[in-house]
Amino acid sequence: MVTAKRPDEWILSIHEDSNANATLFHHGTPVFAVAEERLTRVRFAAGFPKHAVQACLDFAGIELDDVDVVVAGNQTHFLPRLTPNLVQDGDHDYFGLAHKAYLYFQGALASVRPLGWIAQWLGREPLRRKVPRLAPFVDHHTAHAYSAYLTSGMENAVAITSDNMGDGYSSKVFSCADGRCSFLYGSPAHQSPGQFYGEVAQFLGYHNLMAGKVTGLASYGDPEPGYPYMERLFQLHPSKERFHLPELLLRRKRKGPYRELAALEPRDVAAAAQKRLEDVMVAYVEHAIKRTGHSNVVLAGGTFANVVLNQRILDLEGVENIYVHPAMTDQGISMGAGLAYLGEQGLATNQPLPNIYLGPGFSEEEIVAALHAAELDFERPDDPAAAIADVLCDGKVVGHYHGRMEYGLRALGNRSIFYRPDDPAVNDWLNERLQRSEFMPFAPVVLEEEAATCFHRVDGGILAGRYMTMTFDAQPGFQEKAPGVVHIDGTARPQFISREANARTYDIIRHFFERTGIPCLVNTSFNMHSEPIVCTPENAIDAFRQSRLDILAIGPFIVRQPTD
Repeated sequence: MVTAKRPDEWILSIHEDSNANATLFHHGTPVFAVAEERLTRVRFAAGFPKHAVQACLDFAGIELDDVDVVVAGNQTHFLPRLTPNLVQDGDHDYFGLAHKAYLYFQGALASVRPLGWIAQWLGREPLRRKVPRLAPFVDHHTAHAYSAYLTSGMENAVAITSDNMGDGYSSKVFSCADGRCSFLYGSPAHQSPGQFYGEVAQFLGYHNLMAGKVTGLASYGDPEPGYPYMERLFQLHPSKERFHLPELLLRRKRKGPYRELAALEPRDVAAAAQKRLEDVMVAYVEHAIKRTGHSNVVLAGGTFANVVLNQRILDLEGVENIYVHPAMTDQGISMGAGLAYLGEQGLATNQPLPNIYLGPGFSEEEIVAALHAAELDFERPDDPAAAIADVLCDGKVVGHYHGRMEYGLRALGNRSIFYRPDDPAVNDWLNERLQRSEFMPFAPVVLEEEAATCFHRVDGGILAGRYMTMTFDAQPGFQEKAPGVVHIDGTARPQFISREANARTYDIIRHFFERTGIPCLVNTSFNMHSEPIVCTPENAIDAFRQSRLDILAIGPFIVRQPTD
């Protein structure tokens, strides 16, 4: 009798670079995942994910020696391991010579095999001393591809990855079937969509890893004045299988196209950059669909944090379904590396994540201790969801802290700030209170059964919508009922919530819906500007006080903001 091979009991997967993170698998299923930034409170925390690894082990009640295999993403990123202070927490100067030289160097490592082998050895040896049972490293974009494919539940799909760079490439295209991703082609590191958009973000004064602000600002501008300059900065190669950027070393913030763009309004620059990114990337994806013949599209990499771009991809002829991994940036590399390790052995199960709440959670006793330490009064209502809905109906702003923290970039109910969505001025005053850019639109969390009454064309994007990874055009009635969550362009970036996924958040919205006739709430991340999303009860209490929120709903308890 032949016995089917089973996955190892414990697999620990890590990403050791900017935006460091770790994921723990139990018998092939991810059971815990967290980014280092959430634990250190340093945004985009880089280097070896020491705290994230320890959190994985603590969750399972095991030691590192109990782990059967350790998987690491990034084959050639040896510099962060040899010189950990070289890149500080993801702070790249996209116009700087050092960053551009590194892009060229990465391209050389990918194209010159002996150099690549040396780089892999230099990266592997320092890590081998830290962790036992180290598996072969997983290529950066392969990890992205598996993160999207093996959490989509789609039997056949084209996986497209795109970011600034990783292991010599800025993008790769894979044909996926039977649990495996087969590499077809890609674009080299120095020909990069992420480089283009990151440069524009930096040109406009934003941190390059906060390029989403460009997307938000773009809706207010006119793309036409700046579009010809963007055409010079970012192009699709005639083959449609790679990108083309003018010589990187000649790109300067105050020369060439950027000198001309400096005379335009920032919103028009943002609009032109967004349109150019969409036009080039849509043509790139369209070619990949035609070449593979797949109608399902799965996406990962920082470029696909661009929710408007993702909507345009769903609208392409021939696309049946679209899915974006919820940690599409490098926060998803550790999970993707683990899934690639499993997939290439034929041991992975291709299904949507059974649970998105994979981060740390805290007991009632720990929450009570934190409230007592903060000298805050609290009450315990018989029905917390109904009590929270009541205060939301009264126009109160609620910091909601419940259960385990979400995996990925978005707050999806357990580390969220809730407010009623029918206040059209909410973007102004609440963003100001949270010290955020006033043009960034708030997102709604919507009862999944009401999705089609709120938005157009949800069928092919329902899974993407569960993780707040793309925009949808709002139905006219929804725009009237919920103007606080509909952007100036008539779109919204919803989270579709079911009771199975998150009973507490679902029940709050259901109670609110029954009272108001509105099937959604404002859902924005529970954090102050430039801080990671809150993780511990103490983090939640600090943010509650700093932001002067009306209510803190923490575990089963309700806390009201003390009056001075």
